[in-house]
Amino acid sequence: MRIVEVLKSFGLSDYEARALVTLISKGVLSARELAELSGIPRTSVYDVMNSLKAKGFVEEFGKPVRFRAISNEEMISMISKKTAENLEVLREEISKLRTEDIEIVKLYRGKSVLEKLEELVLSSKKEIIALISHIKPEIKEILSKASCKLVVISENPDDLKAEAYKLEYKGEKAVRDVSHGLLIFDGEKFFAIFIDHVSIGVVGESKGMVEFSKLMIDPLLRELREKVRKA
Repeated sequence: MRIVEVLKSFGLSDYEARALVTLISKGVLSARELAELSGIPRTSVYDVMNSLKAKGFVEEFGKPVRFRAISNEEMISMISKKTAENLEVLREEISKLRTEDIEIVKLYRGKSVLEKLEELVLSSKKEIIALISHIKPEIKEILSKASCKLVVISENPDDLKAEAYKLEYKGEKAVRDVSHGLLIFDGEKFFAIFIDHVSIGVVGESKGMVEFSKLMIDPLLRELREKVRKA
């Protein structure tokens, strides 16, 4: 499954990724059920669950012990925030190693995040792909200015003139004061955003960074398009 490969790209082992996908799709499971459905050896289940708990992806409760994945909203938020943090660390560490002054990524804070987003939207000529947890009004206003093809994956993509796909959170209330996610512009630039009480944005143009961003979005987009095609 492509989603397993995507999760592994975030540092999860094969067993961890398979266990997490199983919990996301099946809900609350016991260790025995998880082993049977995921194909993970029964003897490895508790070690895998302890690792996923330590990383914040899984919750444990009850007697006998049962497991469940955190909500989709929490998972996207955690991954998006960690990605932004890692990219900033990467920028700082690479700058220490290079003798020439080459900027790999740029960090934006505060109101400059939305200003940069608008600049990227207005300058895009071919396609904008956006995976955003919740689209706040100010972000929707900026995205509506796009003059090129717009593809949006979000829990509230309504009213945008776009190829739109709605993320379902299984009845859980979305956190509407938080917007986080990734945008890819013309296949050449990426913008990771995390907008909560503070706003942070990371922009990059290197081929490797853009391909990494596509790896996060493309499998989900293909899956959503396939569902629409079969509907």
